[in-house]
Amino acid sequence: MKNSKSGFNWEKEQIFLNVVKGLEIACSRPFMEVDFVYIPLLIPAASVESRRRSSVTSSGNHWCLVVWNVKGRYITLYDSFFSPGSSFVSDYVSKFCQVLSSAFSYLKVLGYVDNLSAIDILWGSYTIQTTRTDCGIFMIKYAEMLMMNKSILLVQQKKVKDYRKQLAVDLWSHGTWKQQNGYETPLEMLDHDYGDHKHVQPICHSQPE
Repeated sequence: MKNSKSGFNWEKEQIFLNVVKGLEIACSRPFMEVDFVYIPLLIPAASVESRRRSSVTSSGNHWCLVVWNVKGRYITLYDSFFSPGSSFVSDYVSKFCQVLSSAFSYLKVLGYVDNLSAIDILWGSYTIQTTRTDCGIFMIKYAEMLMMNKSILLVQQKKVKDYRKQLAVDLWSHGTWKQQNGYETPLEMLDHDYGDHKHVQPICHSQPE
């Protein structure tokens, strides 16, 4: 089944469909069972070339955070480099929304999800980076602050070095814990419950009560 809007053959795009259905280890619950899905979105260099490369990140690639309110059917953008309302980012994300809607249309035929109407795109309030190399760490901190119900405006450029150090410590500590406890991350396997995900922290989660 090839969708005319996205150009994808969804019978072959199983990885993305499995994420939506909650079958991938990184996102262990179906999208329709949660309130928010936090999506790190990479805008590749090929796309930013048309936007004066000197005005974007030094590598040409660019990270921004997309927060999808599943029940509200809208997406909120947080982009540390471009100002709210940027047509460049909005146009790119709108294409992503088309792919998402297309995937849900296909899954509806299979009986997995409800129909997905058009997704509105909103811009959040956020701080702006002052360098050309920190969009990734800003994106990570945006997601962290939102998931902890803290103000995203607390993310500041002057704290970036500390953010990077803390992230390195957290990754090292987690790796050490895995090694000491003999835990190994399982390989992705279709329809595997991974022990009910007892040791896996999903990217998507429900809104706190």
